[in-house]
Formats: sequence, structure tokens, C-alpha cells
Amino acid sequence: MRLYTTYGTNDLKRAIRFYDAIFAVLEQPRLPGWTKDSAGWGTEPDAGVGFWVCTPFDGSTASVGNGTMMAFPANSAAQVRQVHAAGLENGGTDEGAPGTRDRYAPDFYVAYLRDPDGNKLSCFYYHYDPAEDPGD
Repeated sequence: MRLYTTYGTNDLKRAIRFYDAIFAVLEQPRLPGWTKDSAGWGTEPDAGVGFWVCTPFDGSTASVGNGTMMAFPANSAAQVRQVHAAGLENGGTDEGAPGTRDRYAPDFYVAYLRDPDGNKLSCFYYHYDPAEDPGD
């Protein structure tokens, strides 16, 4: 399956700064083909997935969807913590500190953020073992 996802932004430079920090931790490069109105990260379009931010095509103000969230996989719980920290350092707001949650399986480690435009995102890691990684 090939897939891309887009969030709208009202300040592309600010969004690029935020997502450059997030995707640097996740080792996802900036995709080619970005314009003055958009930027993307991920893998080449023929090979996998991409994430894009852009100003809305209709010229209206970008808005946040209630119940809408993107979730990005990490390679470790430490990487989840790094993404969360990078997001906070680059204009994001906390929506849930890194850790496990009672509502999920005990090996599901996750953190939640909002980007500078208010879009919700998470970073998660399956197979978390607190004996191997007690956290920071």
C-alpha cells in the first residue's frame, strides 16, 4: 500500500521547523518536490509513505479535526521520548507524556503532542519492556 497524509498549516515555516525536528529523530528525510506552499517527509512515493504539511488548497484557514490524529512508529521507547522532547522544543504542546497507558497493552509505549497549528500526533513503540528500558 502506498499512502500519504497531509495536515494543513497556517504558518508553513513554523510547521517545517517542528516537523524537521520530529522526523530527524525518526530518521525520515525531507521528500523532494516540496513547494513554497508544502513540505513532506518519508520515503519515495513509489516505495512507501509520506507525511506532508501545506497551506489549505482552498485558501481558507487550516483547522484541527476533533478526533483526528497521526501516529508515527518509533524504533524504541527512547526514540519516543526523543520525538516528544523535540516536538516540545520546537513549538509543540504536550498532550500526554511518554509512557504506557492503562487503556492499552502494557508493551505499548506512546507519547502525544500537538503541533504548532494544534494538530494532534503521537509517537509509539510496540514491544516495550520496562525491565530493559525503565525510562528517563
